[in-house]
Amino acid sequence: MYALLETYMIQVITGRRQGILPSIIKGLLLVLSWIYQALVYVRNWGFDQGLFRQYDPPVPLVISIGNIVAGGTGKTPVTLKLAEEFASTFHTVILSRGYRSQAERLTAPIILSHGDGQGPIHAASFCGDEPYMLAKNLPDAVVIVGKDRRRATILASKAGGQLVLLDDGMQHRRLARDFDVVVMDASNPFGYGYYLPRGFLRESLNSLARVDLIVLNHIYLDERYEEVKKEIEKYSKAPIVGVQMEVQGAWSLSEHQPVDLKGVKVGIFCAIANPEYFSQTVKGLGAEIVASQFERDHLDFKTQQLNEFATLCKNRGAEYLVCTEKDQVKIGDSQKIALPIVWIQIQLQIVKGEYEWSTFIAKAKNELLNRV
Repeated sequence: MYALLETYMIQVITGRRQGILPSIIKGLLLVLSWIYQALVYVRNWGFDQGLFRQYDPPVPLVISIGNIVAGGTGKTPVTLKLAEEFASTFHTVILSRGYRSQAERLTAPIILSHGDGQGPIHAASFCGDEPYMLAKNLPDAVVIVGKDRRRATILASKAGGQLVLLDDGMQHRRLARDFDVVVMDASNPFGYGYYLPRGFLRESLNSLARVDLIVLNHIYLDERYEEVKKEIEKYSKAPIVGVQMEVQGAWSLSEHQPVDLKGVKVGIFCAIANPEYFSQTVKGLGAEIVASQFERDHLDFKTQQLNEFATLCKNRGAEYLVCTEKDQVKIGDSQKIALPIVWIQIQLQIVKGEYEWSTFIAKAKNELLNRV
């Protein structure tokens, strides 16, 4: 029921639902968004004026990766790329909330990966899909999951952390940081121009003034990059980098072998914030999509649910079910599903602002070297 309501409200906000009732709902949401905007303004003003105390974590350097809108902008791939820049030289720790996971509901944070090359020690269903994926791809980095960021930094310090990457930390201003990185989706950088819940804005655009680096995701046209960059520069002097997600391959979940999807009928499923991007990616590989099943972000797919979807797709001539890397880490016994599962491996690529990215990394490394 909650998922259906959430989907309906998103359709209202984005304008996909029209009519008298959606118009009334928009009006009510607008009033609530004014209240939310006022609260955000007062809170940020309090921190800017030093009225609200910040906690200075016991680690040499903290980089926050966040956004100014709710929903998926691509923070996790950016966190992964930042960690890859530092992990070979510095003892890197990633702090993740583990959104909608069991670990998020615990009173104390947990260590998901000790950075000893072994990867995650808890299941994705317990700790969350994004931190699990980070731990899997960064076996030499410590990954800590939990909603209490202050206690998580203490764990990071005890683990010998020199650099902390604070995932989704833009609004968590109680924790002091040295650098703020903000990720924005180039297709909808300003959350439809309204604060939550009328739109998706979590912060004023003026908050971009306190940012050290802005990463524009999903840059596929130079014109779009220049257009959004020009708008952002009205609010921030931070360097701007353009990135896109590039496919590295399609892999069989059970056989761990590459799969060619060109000309193949498939069913696709995912639980990510923007499933349209995934659909476009699969089509770009030449596959023919016969059916889709999209769930709200971070949701787990049950074996029975997937099997029913697989049976539907098989009856329509599909040879595979295809999902994202974030979804495949949550799949249980794939042998009980009527079709083999293929997952798409993607990697963040810098397409604009390589100099700005390199300059930021060099600045952060120099600052870290001065402190360790």
